[in-house]
Amino acid sequence: MITETIVKASTEKVKVKIKTESYIVNGNVHTMPGGRLSDYITSHINRFIPVTEAEVVPIDDRLNEGMEKREVVFINTEKIEMIEYL
Repeated sequence: MITETIVKASTEKVKVKIKTESYIVNGNVHTMPGGRLSDYITSHINRFIPVTEAEVVPIDDRLNEGMEKREVVFINTEKIEMIEYL
């Protein structure tokens, strides 16, 4: 018989606005409790970070795509131009 143990790390939900070349994403990132957002982002260099409860808005809306809501989106940290707390 194989027994599987699942351990869930405690996280803190942080509301942010992230700007990339093409999109602005408002949503939540989940950091370690008391951790700095900058440390979280730099620890994911060359990786993707999940953003939950995301609102995704194209910067160039000539295609009239408008805002889209997503349960989760993954953003390449190399493409982040700006991030701010909301």
